[in-house]
Order: sequence, then structure tokens, then C-alpha cells
Amino acid sequence: MGLHLDATVALLTAGWVRDEPLRSGAAEVPPPLVGADDQLLAWVRSFSVLASPDDTVWFLSAQDYAGGVGISDEAFPWDAFRHESLAGASGPVERAAVDAFWAGHLPILLSVRDGHEYLAIAPDGQVVRGGEPELEEVTVVAPDLETLLRYVAAGASTADPLTDALLGTVGSAEPGSEP
Repeated sequence: MGLHLDATVALLTAGWVRDEPLRSGAAEVPPPLVGADDQLLAWVRSFSVLASPDDTVWFLSAQDYAGGVGISDEAFPWDAFRHESLAGASGPVERAAVDAFWAGHLPILLSVRDGHEYLAIAPDGQVVRGGEPELEEVTVVAPDLETLLRYVAAGASTADPLTDALLGTVGSAEPGSEP
């Protein structure tokens, strides 16, 4: 199986729900994903919904970035936390800092389970986790998306307990699997 499929199977084994993509893989690249690497494009095009059993954690799909139908298009668009941070900014300097942060961090997973949390691709390609109260303070959870998907597929820990709790896949892989 391919990495995307392996990761999806691990998430499904952990109780996640997946819906088939609504558009073909050759569809136009949504504006927020212009310039994204092939790994990310393939991942977000592999589903239309990929959500935790309680529907409080979800990976963003190509449709979410395009503003199409999906779990996060209404209450939580793909850039909801950017808007939340901008609304809470205390002045122009803080607004500029928030804008600069989100211009370089592309959310790939959103959570409303225990407050607002997210995973994002940072400017250097690392996958980071952020959350309330300071959404722009992040922890690196994987050196890149491929490694994160390998962790998920193998049921391995990211070494960040909060990320592991969001994903719910640690220990879900077959014995002998490796990241």
C-alpha cells in the first residue's frame, strides 16, 4: 500500500471516518495550496472528509481549501484560527505579527476537541502543532508531512503527547510496523 493509504487505514482503524474525494485528483489547485509540494497535494486530494470518531478533529481536504463542501467549510474554514488570532490582536503590530505567522504556516488539521488546536506545515516544511491560548506558539511534531504520515501509518508516537492524542493512532498498527 502507499503511504497515504497506510496512514488512512491506521486512522480508520482508530475509528476515524473518511469520505471519498468530491473532485478528481487532477482538479485545479486551490489558491492556499499553490506552491505546496506534491506530497501535501496528494494527501489532501485523497479524501473529502477525514475526521475523528467524535467529529472534533479533522484533516483538511482539497475541498476545504477551495471552500467546497466538507466538515470544516461552515463553522471552521481552513484559516479559522488565523481569523481568530487577528480578531484578538491588540493593535497593528500584533496584527502584523499574526499575519506574518499565518502567511508561512499552512494548517493541515484542525481540532475543537479540547479548545482549538491545529497541525500546520511551517515555512521550512516541518509539521508543527499549535493551540490555545497562544495559537502562534508551536511545537515541532515531525520534520515533514511524509514523516508524520509514517508515524500515523505505523501507530508510532510523534513524541508530542498532545499530537498523539489528536490523532489517536499510537499503538494502532500491526506488530512489527515501523515509521
